[in-house]
Amino acid sequence: MKIRILLPIAIGVAACLGTLLIFDWRSIGTTLAAFDYARFILLGIPISMAVLVTRTIRWTAVAGMAFTPRMLWRTHLQTALSIATAALTPLQLGEALKLKLARDSGAGGWHKLTAAFAMERIADLAAILTLAAIGLRGGQAIWLAPAAAVMAIGFCIVPFALRVTAGLFKHGVLGRLFSPFADFHLSAARLLVVGFGTAGKWFSVVALWQLTIACSGVALTFAQCASLVAGVTISVAASMVPVGLGVAELSARQGMIWMGVAPSAAEAGAIALRLISPLIIGLGLLHGLLLIKDRTTDDV
Repeated sequence: MKIRILLPIAIGVAACLGTLLIFDWRSIGTTLAAFDYARFILLGIPISMAVLVTRTIRWTAVAGMAFTPRMLWRTHLQTALSIATAALTPLQLGEALKLKLARDSGAGGWHKLTAAFAMERIADLAAILTLAAIGLRGGQAIWLAPAAAVMAIGFCIVPFALRVTAGLFKHGVLGRLFSPFADFHLSAARLLVVGFGTAGKWFSVVALWQLTIACSGVALTFAQCASLVAGVTISVAASMVPVGLGVAELSARQGMIWMGVAPSAAEAGAIALRLISPLIIGLGLLHGLLLIKDRTTDDV
């Protein structure tokens, strides 16, 4: 347990020190002073909303909730608040909040929601690997649409495979691990919604990254940003450092340099990506206020 706690701390401290020592902060300051904040806000808000909406649709589908206007609106508010919470706190507190809010809304018990949460993570992994594969193919944008379709359709076999696995391992550690999937069923239509919702979410994230980097003066293609998102996400997940502090910056810098961006411009772009967090947090907290108002109305 101590290793699991100390290792991410050690990696985070080393990454932060590396960022402080390697980055040219004078050049970064000059670049950020000339950052196109107006363009970032005007275009960043609708793209961020696209991220929130696609995540809402996916969560509604995978959790088996009704696609009614009322349920979609409540789920959207809850999803946005949970994303803001996740950005402000370490570990998976934001996701834990999403599960609790969904349970309070009558979406199902912990067993069902845990399985739905796991399905989301599996879908995210499939999307990240798809983005990485696009990068390995030379960053050709033509691969984005077919890759999304293959990922969405291929995802439909995952619940079946998990149910079969749960049937094979009914006891012991593996039995407890796969037990939530024993009775987890989703229609083919909902599975396709989850698949295409995941593709929409990640493509929106890529678009947001491309916008942010462009506002700092670095021009990357959509496909290049797709591979950059995949690389940074994998690095952050592997390091287990909360919010990827230091790790994300070093990974983004190295990724852009590998794509031919000058080191000083890559460093400014990597730091600029942190501006996405306050944008998402601000939108999430605003949705949180609407959620409080919405729940107060229900109580009246």
